[in-house]
Amino acid sequence: MFEKLALNKVIKLLTLADKVLIIVILLAGLSLMLITPRLITDRTGADKYVVVTIEEEEVYRHRLVDNEELEKIDFDFTVEGEKYQGVLKMKNGRVRLDRLNREISPLPIHYEMGWISESYESIISLPVRMIVTIETVQEEEQDIDAVNF
Repeated sequence: MFEKLALNKVIKLLTLADKVLIIVILLAGLSLMLITPRLITDRTGADKYVVVTIEEEEVYRHRLVDNEELEKIDFDFTVEGEKYQGVLKMKNGRVRLDRLNREISPLPIHYEMGWISESYESIISLPVRMIVTIETVQEEEQDIDAVNF
């Protein structure tokens, strides 16, 4: 009850200009969160590659293709001396990691992450530290980075 009274007092203290400023700041922050990934993504048609790494070591790389048909790609990897096989599914320029063996990944969180298609997205399976990312290969260097310090 006390919290509700305190909130009502704060709202009454805010002027119309304060309320408008708060709404503008919230809308600006939200729009920047939605626009930034699109700004840093390269849309020039450069080649994209699906890269699978385990403990920061690349174990598989394949060109991301934009087919209407579902394509399944098997790749082999080793965890603690044991060999396993993973499956990548590709369709419409997107990729998904199929369910890994329950011995090395007991929870299917990586499978539930869904499809990725951009370089800022990733699929992660923590028990084995497997990360699936998309890399864009440029033929020529760009002069402008997304982040400058």
